[in-house]
Order: sequence, then structure tokens, then C-alpha cells
Amino acid sequence: MSEKTALRVSFSITTDRDDVRRRYEPHCEPISERLDAIRALRRAGLRVHATLAPLLPCDPETLAALALEASGEDLVGDPLHVRATKPSGATTREAAMRLAERFGEQDWFDPPFQQQAIEQIRAVAARMGRRFAVGPAGFGLLATPV
Repeated sequence: MSEKTALRVSFSITTDRDDVRRRYEPHCEPISERLDAIRALRRAGLRVHATLAPLLPCDPETLAALALEASGEDLVGDPLHVRATKPSGATTREAAMRLAERFGEQDWFDPPFQQQAIEQIRAVAARMGRRFAVGPAGFGLLATPV
């Protein structure tokens, strides 16, 4: 396929912690399997992006390093959103907010806290010669011609 098309694939890598993944995404594949799929597709010659969205509780630097090692591409992300801070578009479900409160992870809904995590990821990406952008600017990276 890589010889016949400019196909790009994007996998959602939301956290580096499988306990968090099980809580918020119980029906999704483990993070290790997603990373393995990215690596396999990359070995097959496809461009594969890791999309850190929604950004769940994690170690931002570890998550960025894992995603960059697997994909070798710029990173795209989006934090958890609440209607109060995002007047239109997709927002995070109320159930996720209840989980965050139950497990002491409500900071992940706080814009200043989210910005710190975003800056940590951006710094890791920059050290590895890659970009990290969030929201429409981030998803715009996926639309950039090869």
C-alpha cells in the first residue's frame, strides 16, 4: 500500500498507564497493543501517527516518548474538554468526570493543568525533532501533504 498511496494512519494513544485505560476506555485495546500496531504498520512503510487524544491521566513525558518511538512522526493531541471551557464541538462525557473525581484525577479537566501536560509533551517532541500540536492545529498536521 505504501507504494501506491499516501495513506496515513492515526492511532489514539491516550495514556501510558493501562490501569487508566481500563477505567476510561474499558472496551479499547491495551496501549501496548496499539503501540505494537503502530510499529508494525510503520515497518510496512506506512506513515502512522500517534494521536494523544483524549489526553487521559498519564506521565506526559513517558507518553510522548512511547508515542514518538513507535511512530517517528509529529504528535497530535487534545485534552479532555468540558462545555464550560469549550463552547462548541466534542466534549468529554459526564461519566469521565465522575471517574476523575472518584480517582483524584480531576486536574486533567483543568485548563492550566492541561497546559502544563501539553508543554511537557511539546518539549519531549521538540527534543526528538518533532512537533506536537493540539486541537484543530494538531489535527491539521495530519492533513499536511506528504
